[in-house]
Amino acid sequence: MKNPKVVFYSILALGFLALTFFVDWLFIIGAVILMIINQKELMRKKS
Repeated sequence: MKNPKVVFYSILALGFLALTFFVDWLFIIGAVILMIINQKELMRKKS
C-alpha cells in the first residue's frame, strides 16, 4: 500500500457511490469531490 490516504478516499468515494444508488442521487456530489481530492493527491505525490 503506497498511500493510505488515497486508499481511504477511494473507499469513501465508493461508499458515496453506493449511497447514490440506494438512497439519493445527490450523494454523487460527495463522490465527485472525493475523486477530485484523490486526483490532486496522486498528482502531488508524482511531482
